[in-house]
Amino acid sequence: MDKIDFNDPTTLAVLATAVIGLLTVLLLVLKSFASSNKNRVLFVGLMDCGKTTIFTQLSQKEAEYPTTTKTYTSMVENKITLRIKDKEKEIIDYPGNDRLRQKLIENHLHSRSLLRIVFVVDSAAFSKNARDVAELFYTVALENVDKVPILIACHKQDLSLAKTEKVIRNSLEKEIGLINKSRAAALIGTDGSEEKRSTLTDTGIDFKWEDLKKQEVSFVSTSSNSEDFGVHEIASFVRA
Repeated sequence: MDKIDFNDPTTLAVLATAVIGLLTVLLLVLKSFASSNKNRVLFVGLMDCGKTTIFTQLSQKEAEYPTTTKTYTSMVENKITLRIKDKEKEIIDYPGNDRLRQKLIENHLHSRSLLRIVFVVDSAAFSKNARDVAELFYTVALENVDKVPILIACHKQDLSLAKTEKVIRNSLEKEIGLINKSRAAALIGTDGSEEKRSTLTDTGIDFKWEDLKKQEVSFVSTSSNSEDFGVHEIASFVRA
C-alpha cells in the first residue's frame, strides 16, 4: 500500500477538503439536534399584564378561545405541554414579579430549549409603566442568547385607556434608546476598571427596531374579550 505523501500539495488539498466536509456535516447534525430540542415557548410580562389569561385560553381544551377565564397573581410559573405538529411544546407563563428576574434569565433566557417568546404588554396601563416595560423587554432581548423570535402582544386593547400598538412601538423604541445610553455610560464594577455594561445595540439613544439585526421582533394587538382580536395570531406564533 502506498504511503500518503503529506508533502504533496494535491494530497494536502484533498485531506483539507475532506476534513472541512466532515466538520460541515457534523455542524449540521449538531444544529439539527439542537433545533429538535427547542420546545419551550415563554410568556413574559409585568404583573397583571394579562399574559395568564392568554396562557389559559391557549391551554384549555374544552374551547379553543374561551371568553371567560380565571386569573391570579402567582410567584410560581404555570406550565402546560401541548402537542403541536406531532411535537410536544412546553408553554410557560412566567410570573411578572421583578424579584424573579434573575431566575428568568438563568432558567429560561439562557436555555437552549427556548423556541419563542411572547412578551405581553398591558396597553391600558402602558402610560405609567412604559419605563418598566422597556426595562423588562431590554433584559429579555439582551439575555435571549439564541435570539429566538419575540412577539410583543399589545394586550387589553378593548379598554378605553389602551394605547395603540403604534404608540407602544414608538414609545418602547425611545425608552430602549435611553436605556442604551445609560448602560453605555455605566461601568460594571466599582474597582476603577473601564469595562462597560453590555448594551442591546451600539446605536445608543438613536435606537430603532431595525437595529436588532439578529433578533426578530413583531407586534400584535390583542384582547382576551374577543376571539377575533389578536389571540389567533398568538396561537399561530406559538404553533409555528
